[in-house]
Amino acid sequence: MASIRQIKANRANAKRSTGPRTTAGKSRSSQNAVRHGLARSVISDPAEIENFAAAIALGLGHQVTPASAMALARSKLALLRIRSLRQDTLAALLTGPIPVDLKHLRGFERYERAALVQQKRALRLLSLERG
Repeated sequence: MASIRQIKANRANAKRSTGPRTTAGKSRSSQNAVRHGLARSVISDPAEIENFAAAIALGLGHQVTPASAMALARSKLALLRIRSLRQDTLAALLTGPIPVDLKHLRGFERYERAALVQQKRALRLLSLERG
């Protein structure tokens, strides 16, 4: 159990750590997770996803549900976007190593793993539909 002194210290710390209070601070902190757009689950052009899903369905040749084709299209486009950003970052490193770019390279791995898991699920769904 916490002592009276610890409780007072916790309350004093809590009053200081409530986040930004000014409008400028709030707007700056609201952009913390938006650096490269990889955390977004939505790809900017829905028509691109639909066209890609239709191409996947045609290419597979057998009956494919629209949902599974869309899932595979989303995962493939996410992988393409991640790999394109990684390539751009590597190209920027050729001009001069910047520690921030190195940090971004490590971050791309996490997003790529997630996109690969989505792709694997979509492919498994397609194989279940087929068999």
